Amino acid sequence: MAIVNLFKSLAPNAIYHGDSQELLGRIEQESIALSIWSPPYYVGKEYEKDLSFEDWKNLLRKVIKLHFPIVKPGGFLVINIADILCYKDETMPKIMAENISRRKIDLTKEDILKVVQQHPNWNRYKLAEHFGCSEQTIDRRLNGNNIRGGKYQSQTRVYLVGNLIEKAATDTGFYLYDRRIWVKDAAWENSRWHTISYRSVDESDYIYIFWKTGIKKFDR
Repeated sequence: MAIVNLFKSLAPNAIYHGDSQELLGRIEQESIALSIWSPPYYVGKEYEKDLSFEDWKNLLRKVIKLHFPIVKPGGFLVINIADILCYKDETMPKIMAENISRRKIDLTKEDILKVVQQHPNWNRYKLAEHFGCSEQTIDRRLNGNNIRGGKYQSQTRVYLVGNLIEKAATDTGFYLYDRRIWVKDAAWENSRWHTISYRSVDESDYIYIFWKTGIKKFDR
């Protein structure tokens, strides 16, 4: 592995360990026919834990922009990335999923609403006394969450990254030439996206292929 000199141009045919934001600017211009890049996916890995969401988006934009002068005319930039399945969205309501099989009390929202119609002044404590359960159970059935032991973490949703990647590349001067799906094994164990209510993980990544205008040379 080559030792990185912060001011010297990078020599070809060597492996460099470092930050693409710092190293790409030291590659000879229009010397790369094909660059393949797999950026951080923003899913809470150790190497990206200090990045905010805006930092992450700026990282993608910057590295794509730094590629443009070093890619040859007619050359390609290939980006391997996946959508974010666990994007924390603070604007989403915090609602807990109902796991029917784990209920200890056979009580439905409809049962509670019937009693509320008969006794509109009853609070959740009075309702809990009536049904022989905790006030948390009443709150959970009515509102999808409970006051004391409820869901405090931000709700998560899917964030599609393709549009972000395409716009960053197009703004720089690249054109989306092709895209492919890379099928791979699902990582079920210790997955951040594997919950009781939603058992789903990615079994594929996306490969976006961007072209820099110029004559493509090939020999088949």
